[in-house]
Amino acid sequence: MLFNSLYFLVYLLVVLTIYHGVLRSFAAQKLFLLGASWLFYATWSPRFLLLLIATTYVDFELARAIHRAREAAAPARARTLLVTSLVLNLGMLGFFKYGLFFYQSADALVPLPPAPGFLAVVVPLGISFYTFHSISYVIDTYRGVRPPTDAFSDFALYVAFFPQLIAGPITRWGFFGPQLAEKPHVGLTRIEASLFLLAVGYVKKVVCADSLGGFVDAVYGDVTEHGTVDIVVAFYAYAFQIYFDFSGYTDIAMGVAGLLGFRLPENFRHPYLAESPSEFWRRWHISLSTWLRDYLYIPLGGSRRGDVRTYVNLLLTMLLGGLWHGAAWTFVLWGAFHGAWLAVHRAVSGRDWWRSPRETALAAGDPPAPRTPLWLRRAVTFHLVAAAWVLFRAGSVSEFVLFFSGMVSGRPLMDTVPVGPILLVLLGFATHGLATRFELSAVWRAVPRPVQGAVYGFVVVLIGLFSAQSGRFIYFQF
Repeated sequence: MLFNSLYFLVYLLVVLTIYHGVLRSFAAQKLFLLGASWLFYATWSPRFLLLLIATTYVDFELARAIHRAREAAAPARARTLLVTSLVLNLGMLGFFKYGLFFYQSADALVPLPPAPGFLAVVVPLGISFYTFHSISYVIDTYRGVRPPTDAFSDFALYVAFFPQLIAGPITRWGFFGPQLAEKPHVGLTRIEASLFLLAVGYVKKVVCADSLGGFVDAVYGDVTEHGTVDIVVAFYAYAFQIYFDFSGYTDIAMGVAGLLGFRLPENFRHPYLAESPSEFWRRWHISLSTWLRDYLYIPLGGSRRGDVRTYVNLLLTMLLGGLWHGAAWTFVLWGAFHGAWLAVHRAVSGRDWWRSPRETALAAGDPPAPRTPLWLRRAVTFHLVAAAWVLFRAGSVSEFVLFFSGMVSGRPLMDTVPVGPILLVLLGFATHGLATRFELSAVWRAVPRPVQGAVYGFVVVLIGLFSAQSGRFIYFQF
């Protein structure tokens, strides 16, 4: 059941009607939401729903056992239970998502028998996201951040909450858990804000991302059949396709959660306004970047063990972050690029010619303003990010090389100028630029409600017209 389909809108309407109109107690509403979330997942794969429930229950019990061990001053037992949870979660993730990849990679070095059939199993939808939910919960319990819940249904709802189940944001128990303590108030202000997020998310996905996706797929499908203009436009088009697609999903998820009375963490903050690689990761997929920071980078030592170790930690963190996105060497190299870039940036960020004013102020109080213009820092950062997106999108390293070769040596124009994709790219730049001047949601609140209602109706019509052609969200594959 895709978010960008009329089927989902009907499903959501039924869920909201029962949740708000039929059920009165919050306990009943939470149980209903859990059942609705499991049903939502079952529409994708009923057999993997059993896997989701089983792993949820195991982590629920392990976290409780870890808490009891901490209270009994038995750190060795708590550590053993933590390792057990990590082995089970990462082992499950590794088997389903990377088993065949690792086997084929090893076969390239040492000839092996044909890969066993069980390694070719379909990857359970959303496994990367809900596994990270469970891991953060268990680790936080081990660290004593907050005690685990005794209500399995609450923990299961945290893991399986359907707006975030398939592609995040990756939510911490410390953020979501307290929302399960008391029945939330869903007033007119929250409803209006949620509907606005839904409308923006659907326009991003159905109108912008999918329109760009058709052009991008055509160019990447056969670079040799396209001229330099098409390839250059595709370079920019994919950067905004993936932004519109993923941030659109997040907007929809936050909007649906808001209609149910829940909040989800911010996941995007106009990432192409970033002035450096570190700032980009503070603006892009924020829930993943902070997860990697808190549960991987800092445990590795962070920046506390000298410069060389810091660079190694950055590289390892982003390598694993790249691998998290998919079982392919292109993702590994994409992560390696960002890790190396972060390390280089850190090594030279003390020099005024690159460090952003914000980073400089944080590091040294009130130093001289950087000599590099703001527009240049943003332009360089964006183009390096976009170049890395080519590696992310390409099916192989050879396709990545072919893409840039065509950009440099291809014929300038082989057909007509792709006006539509160019306009959507310009729209992407414009929305980022306007974000520095005013907040779109504030402008929307000033629009008369009859006009808002007409716009919402138009968005529903768009979904009905284009949902059959609308593709899956890009991050569903991760």
